[in-house]
Formats: sequence, structure tokens, C-alpha cells
Amino acid sequence: MSFFTNERRAVRVANFRAEWYWIGTLGWILWSISPLGSGWLTSRVFRTLETSGVTVRFWFLVAGLLSAQLGAALLIYAAHRIYIPGVEAGKALIRANVVNAQTVSGGPEAAPRTVPVGDVLTRLRDDPFDVLFLLDNWIDMVGSTLFSVGAVAVMATIDPLATFAGVVPMLAIGFANRMVGTQARRYRQRSRAAASSVGDFLTASFQASLTVKVAGAQKDVLTRFDELSAERAKNAVHDDTWGECLWTLNQAAADLCVGFALLVAARGAQTTEEITLFVSYLAGMVWLPQRVGNILVGRRRFQVSAQRLDELVGPRTVTDDHLVTHRPMPILQPILLRTLSPTLTSTYVAPTRQYVDRTPLDELVVSNVTIAARGLVDVNLTLSRGSLTIISGPVGSGKTSLLRAIIGLLEADSGEVRWNGDVIADRAAFFVPPQCAYVSQVPRLFADSLHDNLCLGHPLSAEAVDEGIRLAAFDSDVAELPHGLSTPIGARGVRLSGGQAQRAAAARAMAHRPELLVLDDLTSALDGATELELWERLSVAGFTVLAASNRPIALDRADQVIDLGR
Repeated sequence: MSFFTNERRAVRVANFRAEWYWIGTLGWILWSISPLGSGWLTSRVFRTLETSGVTVRFWFLVAGLLSAQLGAALLIYAAHRIYIPGVEAGKALIRANVVNAQTVSGGPEAAPRTVPVGDVLTRLRDDPFDVLFLLDNWIDMVGSTLFSVGAVAVMATIDPLATFAGVVPMLAIGFANRMVGTQARRYRQRSRAAASSVGDFLTASFQASLTVKVAGAQKDVLTRFDELSAERAKNAVHDDTWGECLWTLNQAAADLCVGFALLVAARGAQTTEEITLFVSYLAGMVWLPQRVGNILVGRRRFQVSAQRLDELVGPRTVTDDHLVTHRPMPILQPILLRTLSPTLTSTYVAPTRQYVDRTPLDELVVSNVTIAARGLVDVNLTLSRGSLTIISGPVGSGKTSLLRAIIGLLEADSGEVRWNGDVIADRAAFFVPPQCAYVSQVPRLFADSLHDNLCLGHPLSAEAVDEGIRLAAFDSDVAELPHGLSTPIGARGVRLSGGQAQRAAAARAMAHRPELLVLDDLTSALDGATELELWERLSVAGFTVLAASNRPIALDRADQVIDLGR
């Protein structure tokens, strides 16, 4: 792997909005080398003051020096205003790619969902900064190097030996910084891991808040939170202290180099102008060894953060690097494009979801599916069009695992699934609307309106939504809601009853008229009359249904029952 692989990945992110990022970068570099001019003007001010006193020329040079400083301040302000949106756009791209990888169903962009939610949020908050900050360090390095080269060229014409005495030790300090890179990576890994533990624990605690209250475990939860917070604080102190100590040591060593160079320069008859120039330029060069140290530490931190983010988007290949892949984000269009076409963002139409082609289901065959960890061995079943198949069995027998394995949400140890005789290789990518719709055991609803929860971003017609509501036996409930489909249902559908939340999730699935409807214990919170009505409507509509249930009504209406308890 090339030494600059990290930098190439970071550059690809920066190029997402290249206009913002690189124009701003140019401003930063010009600002970094601007002390060459102000240092020269400062030396001229002292030369004029020494030789001619306070004259018109003196005031002219002072005005020029003040103008140069004001120009540098305006330059860095403009660069900052342009550069920061480019950085934020790059961070937004990384986060969008992670969200895409964690939510896409199957295909090459899908990533395993193995990282806890709290940890995912912590990574999305912190790690994109370190990915782009590596380039920040290189930008500073380029600016400091250009300044130093120009300063050395000027100083060498005045006193080559003093120049050598000041520059060589600084370079040695920069190379010595290589020794601290590995330790910097260790501290950053520990700090980020501790922060992830806190975020994951908080997420789990809020999700289980009712359980904590009922169990009277508030004190224990807070105690554990204190322990995790203390560990996070300890590692954060190590991480930050290491960086600050490195910065301070580099600054002190560089100051010593400046003093040594001035001592060497003082051996000869240097003029006030020359001493002023030396002091000004050497003071600017003290940043060079620190920039070298920052790059080495930044590369280690990049490796930690990129690795943590790669775990959320899947492994990269020679051709695909999903973490830094560009994607349409119209709100973040470049400045010049928005200037030339102010209506660009308002007329841009985001690409709609690409559905797989509908393939009518005649027969679904599941052969020899084995999930050893769930106790399932060589499970076989066949579904014909329009049938109702129920998977039953005691708690822990693997009903949910079998359903999820069939449609690709859980990886099976072995087995295959055939749709009309054709083996489905990537089940997660295939079993999506309109081929299949899945309703999980616990309804997943958002803090939005009921209508938005039913559509979930899909361009469903009003007729399709109404049909889904009717098939889920949810129409009478919707009619009683204060604002109908526009009613906000609260976080996780808290304003709905358990049965209403289940039927809302079912209506969302049925609105697509899928070829196969997979239901995981859908009717557990329904009364007998509502459950019977739901199964009758599905039967009349001709749905092919695969469901997990132990409810007598479902078992009585089933065309076949697969009992995992036997």
C-alpha cells in the first residue's frame, strides 16, 4: 500500500466540493507566506528610522506595513469563509455514505450492522473531522515550507552560517517527531473507544428507560455511567495532553534554535535591518517542526478514525471506497454554480429509489437453511402463491431468525432460497419492495406524521396508502385520529397503542402490494376480532404471506404450519 494512501482518501473527500476547499486552501497558503513581505517591510522601517529618522519615507513604510497586516487579516478571513464550508461538506459526505451503507438493503454498498447505535452516533460525530484534518496539517506544512524556503533564501544572502545554525536544528526536531506517532495513535484509539462506550450506554439507557424505572435501577445505571465517563475522561486527557505536550516541546525547542541562530549572527557586525529580518523570519520558521509533528500525529489519528468509519461502510476494494464515494447532495452545491444558477437547488430533483423489477411469485422454496447459533438445522419449506404459511414454536426456537435469514437480514450458515426456481444469491438486495415487504416484531416508527411513516420517503400514491391502511385493518383507527394521516405520532410511535403501531407498520408494508409479505408476530397486540379481520382481508387480497405466530386464529387459518418446536 502506498505511503500516501491516507492522503489520497482525504483528498477525494476534499474534492467533493473542490471549489470551496481548494480556493480556501490557497488563501491559507498565501496567508502563511505573507510574513515574508511584512518581515521585509519591518526591517525597512527600522533601517529608515536608524539612517534617516522619522521622515515621509518612514511613515510611508509604516503605512505599507499596516496595510500588509490588514491585507493578511482580510485574506485569512476570506479563506476561512470559503474553506470551512468545504470542510463541512466533506464531513457531510462521509456521514451520508455511512448512513447509506447502514440502511441500504443488500448489494455492494451494504455494510454489516454490527456496531451499536450509540457507537455509530459517536463515530459520525467525531471521526469525520480527523479524516479531513489530515489535509489541514498538510496545508499548514506547505505554507510553512514555502515561507521557510523564501526566508532561508533571503537570510543566506546576509549570513549563511547563522542561517545554517537556525535551520538545521529545526529540521532535526521535525524528524524527531516521527518517534511519537505510534503512541499518538494508541491514545487516540483509546479515547475514541471510551467515547463510543459512553454514547452506546446512553442510547441503550434511553431506549430502556421504562425498564430502568420499573426495576428501580436508576442508581445502578448512574453508577455505570459514572464509571464509563471517568474512563472516557482519563483517555481524553491522555490524548489531548500528549498532543499539547508535543506542541509545547516543539515550540520551546524551536525558540532555542532561534536564540542560537541569533547568537551566531551576533558574532559579526549585523545592522539593525539585518537583525530585525533574522528575528522576523526565524520567528516564522519555528512553526515548521511543529507542522511536521502535526502531520505525523494527524496520520495516526486519520488511521484510527478511518478504520472506525470503514467498519460502518464495509471493506474497501481496489475499485470501490464507499467511505469517500461522491453522491448527489444538492444543498451543498458549489458557490459558483449557485451564483450562475440561483434556482439550481430548488429545481434539482433527487433520484428516486431504484426498485427491483417486479417478478410475480409463483413458488418460494427454502432448502436446508441452517443457523447453528439459533438451533436451526436444515429447515425446508415451500410457499405457493396466495398461501398463508405460519412459523410457530416456543420462545427462543428461532422463528424470527428463520424469517430474517430467508429474506437476507441475517446470514445463515448454509441453505438456499429459490424464487420461481431461481436461486437468489443476494437475498437482502432482492427481498425489497415490490418483491417483498417485512414487518418486524417491534414496529419501527419515526417522530413524524402518520402519513410520512407510511410512505417512508417512497413516492406512493394516495390510493396505495389508503389501500395499505384498509388491508391492515387500520382504517377505523385512522379515522378517529385528530388529524387523520397528518397526525404526529411521536418518537417511536408513542402516541399510538401497541396494536395501532403494529398495524401502522403493516399498512406501510402492504401499501407496496408486495409479492411476498413477511410478518413477524404481527398480531401479538391485537384483540381477536381485529386479528381475524386482518387475516381475512389479506386472504381476500390474495397476498402470499409468511408469518411467525403462535396465535390460535393465525394457526387455524394457515394453509401450512412449520412448527420449530418439534
